[in-house]
Amino acid sequence: MTTALVSTAVAPLLAGPPRTGRVVAVTRHALYVATGVPELPALAVVTPDAVAVPCALVTAEAAGPPAGVRAGTVACFGAGRLTAGALRVTAGGSWTPPSVQGLLHDGVRTAPFGKLVDATALPLLPDVARRAAEFAAALVTDDSSRLRAAALALLGAGPGLTPSGDDVLCGTLLACHALGRPVPGPLMAAAALAEERTPLVSAALVLHAVRGECVPQAAALLRVLAAGHDTAPALRGLLAVGHHSGSDLSRGLALGLGAFTVRGTRSRPSHR
Repeated sequence: MTTALVSTAVAPLLAGPPRTGRVVAVTRHALYVATGVPELPALAVVTPDAVAVPCALVTAEAAGPPAGVRAGTVACFGAGRLTAGALRVTAGGSWTPPSVQGLLHDGVRTAPFGKLVDATALPLLPDVARRAAEFAAALVTDDSSRLRAAALALLGAGPGLTPSGDDVLCGTLLACHALGRPVPGPLMAAAALAEERTPLVSAALVLHAVRGECVPQAAALLRVLAAGHDTAPALRGLLAVGHHSGSDLSRGLALGLGAFTVRGTRSRPSHR
């Protein structure tokens, strides 16, 4: 039995009545459980040195999932604990995933950050880059149908548990929240279909981004940007997240900050 700090974002699932789910992914430092709950579709059990995703139960021990726990293993959660095969986790406290809502003020300079991302982030795969370019163009128009189609095209684009297109979309959603803007309806509509179009782990992170919740490295970067400090060190911290997730998130942040800043400037009344 190991204890874990439970994310307040998913605490109701641990504190609620017992439910049955299944393990959908296992890595060296984490496992992910499908909950069957539409608004909170995944629970993660991660070690202290893993990335603290918003749906994570962060264990007190550095050991990863025990042998024999694999995708398809039945999991049970609720009443303050989670079990999956030989894994036994009990709630031993809580942690709060960062929210980026309103971190950035009007007039924040986003162009230098965008250039830094372009110079340091990993390149997107050509197909994802094409979809991201169309998404960026759609963001600065008033064409809701085009924006929804472009967001849907990003979902599931690229390989892995968290495809690059999803991370770009997450970054854009976080940029919207950070600037204190309401999430555009077409993005909300696309995110609602995430579980149908992309791996469950990634779909869950998209839904957390819809609420402005993210990994600590992304929030730290936005706080540095808000303070007007050099963003390079914080960006390096985000780029180190996963094989490509941090890089793709940073591209989504830069894309969203640029697009929503343009939209905000364009929509302000003239004072001439």
